[in-house]
Amino acid sequence: MKPSWIKNILYRTLKETSFHKQYQLRHHIIGTRQEAERLLNEGEIIRLRTSLTIKPRVGIIRDEDSIYPDYVNLKATWLRYERFCINNDIPYGFYDIWANDWMEKAKDFDIIIGRVMTSPAEKEVWMPKIYVLENILHKTCFPSYHEIWQYEDKIKASYLYRLAQLPAIPTKVTNSKLEALRWTEQDTYPFIVKTKIGASSSGVIKVNNRRQAVRLINRVFGMGRKVQYSYAWQKDYWYVQEFIEDATFDLRIMLYDNYAFGFYRYPDKGDFRASGAGHFEKKDLPLDALQLAIHARQALNSRQLGVDMLYSESRHQYFIIETSLFNQIDTPRQLEVNGEPSYYDISNPDCPTLHKGAIWIQELTIRQIIEQWHK
Repeated sequence: MKPSWIKNILYRTLKETSFHKQYQLRHHIIGTRQEAERLLNEGEIIRLRTSLTIKPRVGIIRDEDSIYPDYVNLKATWLRYERFCINNDIPYGFYDIWANDWMEKAKDFDIIIGRVMTSPAEKEVWMPKIYVLENILHKTCFPSYHEIWQYEDKIKASYLYRLAQLPAIPTKVTNSKLEALRWTEQDTYPFIVKTKIGASSSGVIKVNNRRQAVRLINRVFGMGRKVQYSYAWQKDYWYVQEFIEDATFDLRIMLYDNYAFGFYRYPDKGDFRASGAGHFEKKDLPLDALQLAIHARQALNSRQLGVDMLYSESRHQYFIIETSLFNQIDTPRQLEVNGEPSYYDISNPDCPTLHKGAIWIQELTIRQIIEQWHK
């Protein structure tokens, strides 16, 4: 498997060729608005659960726009937000958080909603602006500053897990080279080293012996180690997790409003990393895992959350690997039971109930945000 930073370089090179548009069309990454509408109609129409005495003006931030005129990115979250507004007669417009006039244009909206992509550069654009929008201009924002702060940063998230005493995989983080070196004499091998950013198992290394650990520490506290993004480095931090040897799968549970979805992920043969391997299975979810995900979302004060966890056979429990505010959503079938698109109603966390239905889960979030604004 090529490192993610190499994949990024190859992708950027591909974008500069004449084959890029045909590649995106062939793999259904982009399409016409008519094709997007057909895809969106695969999901049920989500309606507001209450009548609004006052309707908010919603500013939708576009994500993953196509670079080609007359085409849209079929995976874009903004398409789902727009569909909900149209179906529920909610006034909306598009808000450009990237532009110089972002502050002046905010006056046109009561709610500002979008999706932050995973890159550190994009988070650096959003965080100071969302702070101003929320705390000075008093706009309702999704994501909030608090939600972005912990998004795609394993170290920040680990602090919150510790404070909330969530059953995460035993994790240690230090910014001291001397402490990291001391740990190499005490730790049980193998263990897992991670970068604080990186999706699909990018930046994850299994360290098998002290020599390998010391070599990595010298690099991390010296020139630094390359990560998924070419402009970012693992520098002056050491993030280690215990290796759970008897875990044979990952379980991702996604919570949106009072709905839960999820699927199982399996590693390639001979590998320990299920994330990014591309082996999925959609089936019913265990009750104890569902309840752990619900507890994690509440503890992290996040309105939507994907919780990645694994199960240790010897310890008879689930451990949280990491959490994520956003997940890639390509289909309204994020859970299937007996081949049927399904979801859990978690209004009563002690007794989740299974229902059939194909849903674009982004629409659940915008409905929740609008209803909370109205209250």
